[in-house]
This record gives sequence, C-alpha cells and structure tokens, in this order.
Amino acid sequence: MNGTIAVTVVLKLVLWLLVIAVATVLLRRRAVTKKLRTAFLIGGILVFGILFGLLATAQFDPNPVDILRNVTRLITGQQPQAGQVQQSRMVMAAVFLVVLLGISVLSNKAVCGWICHFGLLQDLVHKVPVPKWKPSLKVTNTVRGIAFVGLIVGLVTAGLDWIGVIDPFRMFRFDFFLAGGIFFAVILVASLFIYRPWCQFVCPFGFLSWVAEQFSLMRPRVHWDQCKKCRQCVKACPTGAMADFYAEKKIHADCFACGACLDACPQPDALKWRKK
Repeated sequence: MNGTIAVTVVLKLVLWLLVIAVATVLLRRRAVTKKLRTAFLIGGILVFGILFGLLATAQFDPNPVDILRNVTRLITGQQPQAGQVQQSRMVMAAVFLVVLLGISVLSNKAVCGWICHFGLLQDLVHKVPVPKWKPSLKVTNTVRGIAFVGLIVGLVTAGLDWIGVIDPFRMFRFDFFLAGGIFFAVILVASLFIYRPWCQFVCPFGFLSWVAEQFSLMRPRVHWDQCKKCRQCVKACPTGAMADFYAEKKIHADCFACGACLDACPQPDALKWRKK
C-alpha cells in the first residue's frame, strides 16, 4: 500500500470515528433535530461519498460493503498469490471490519446510520414527502439473508462476487457502468418510498450489523415511568425498530440511529439513547 493510499485510509477511519463519536453524544443528549440530521446527511455524502470517492481506487475503496467482501476473500484464500501489497490491503480491511462491527455493538448501527455514504444518500432521498412503506423485518431479512448467503457461498465456492456486478459504491468514485448505473437509479427511486432499501434488502454488511445490533449497548430505551403512551416515537421511526423497542421484543428491526424517535418524543425523560 503506497503512502498516499495509506494516509487516505487512515484519514477516512479517523473521520468515521469522529463523526460516530459526535453522533453518539448528540443522540445521548437528544439533540438530533431534523435540520441537524439533514446537515449531517449532506455533509457525509459530500465528504465520505464524493471527496473520498475522488481519492479512492478500484483496488481499495474503504466502505462497509467492500470491507466485508475483502475480508471474505482473505478468509477463504481467494487471492492467496496477490502479493504483499494486496495482502496488506486485505488485512487493513479486516481491521476495519472489526472496528465497524465493534461500533455497531457499542452504539446501535451508528456505522450505517452516520458514515456510510450510500446509506446517507438513500436517507436524504427518503425525506421527499411521498407515501412511505415500512416493510416487515420478516420480509427484509428473508431477502437480505438470501443475498448474504449467496455472496458468501459464491465467493467461497467459485470466487463469484455478485455485488461486483451492480456495486453502487463505484458510482461515488465516478466509475460509471451500465448495470451499476441502472441499479443505482432503481435504489434511489425506491428510496422515495422505502427507507434505505439497499440497506434493508441487499446490503451484506447491513445484515451482519443487524446481527451485531441485537447486542448493542446503546440504543433507544423507553423509561416507562415517564412514558405517556403517545407512540409518537413509533410513528416517527422510518423502520419497524421503534415499534419493536416499544413492544420490548428481544429481536428488533434495523435501527439506523437516525434519532427521529428521540426528536419526536414530547417527554424529556421518557426515551433516551442509553445502556440498560
């Protein structure tokens, strides 16, 4: 890995950690308003998407999905003769994956919610005021689970990487190709009606982080002695996560740490981003 790439990678990781730290503080203080959230979405798209997209290379473009794919190749030995430089990138991807999953456990899905530029773009598009649909966890995880298994089995058995055919992250480094462009456009149109359709239906890292977030330390916690049962938090949540938290289900839908539930709650102490 040459010096320029190494500096870019380290800088991106540092900025990721900084944004997540700030986001977690804001969530804990219930300070994530709609305007502030929109500002973070736009800033994240510009910095992590466009700016780092210009600096990225086809060989190493740190994003949650590419990191997971590279780690899978490393574990299965798909590129055993790639050379020391390529192997160093694979090891770096493994370090990134451990860090990102650790963050998902520490602060519920903050990686997807605050630093993934494709997720941020879908989030921003979803703000357009049109009718919305909240698919159930059973529907999203059935599709996403099949996609995840298909990716792992394909890489392990034959070195096949179906995500490479439609990889939407290539658009951010201005690597345009027909299949990817069409898929990218379809996802953005779907984002008008469904919150983060790529993340909920397709993303392999999204599936893995969903598993991790079931054990998260910090996430929305209802304080029942303060709650007035207005369910404004449930209505504001763009997925079924807050409904699951409210019902105290052991398994909950994807919570993207957007803060909408906290902002909607009229009681200052009824809902907080906290540990148990």
